[in-house]
Amino acid sequence: MKYLLVLAFVFTLPLSVFATDYRGNCTIVFQGDSTLHGFQGKARCQPFTASKIDGVVDISKVSVAVADMDTDNAKRDKKMREMFEEKRFPLITGSAGLVALKEIRSVLKKGNDSATVAFKLKIREIVRPVTATVTKFVETDSRITAELAFTLSLADYRLQPPSVLGLISVDDKVSVKATVVLEAQ
Repeated sequence: MKYLLVLAFVFTLPLSVFATDYRGNCTIVFQGDSTLHGFQGKARCQPFTASKIDGVVDISKVSVAVADMDTDNAKRDKKMREMFEEKRFPLITGSAGLVALKEIRSVLKKGNDSATVAFKLKIREIVRPVTATVTKFVETDSRITAELAFTLSLADYRLQPPSVLGLISVDDKVSVKATVVLEAQ
């Protein structure tokens, strides 16, 4: 009888109590300008986990290793890593916390091209709020994908843009685009 009561209790719980766990990954493209020309780089975030309960995804921490950021120019990459102080601060981290997917769906259903999501971005010891534009949002039973775009200011993170001979320097603003993929486990 005791087991029957336990089973009856479990089956009467709302389905929303059960979480879906996800393995996450992302690819990142960043673009900036300098005195002479623009440049582009890429990076991958380290694998991360997320969980979804009742349409809300918890993305606690996503990290990118500064060493993995690549602009396809060894000298520029070296200066970039020095700017980030890679030895002291090897990771750039982001935390979105709880993201309500129904809000993103609702905004996109109204005919908008994009929605927004807020998160905290930590570069070195500085944490700043960021609002990213969300596009290409697709949600199925086993997978969630989205593209996030935002612009960050190097000055906001007290980063001194790299320069060459004091004549050629990187502009303060850097555009970032991240393609995020969550796969149900």
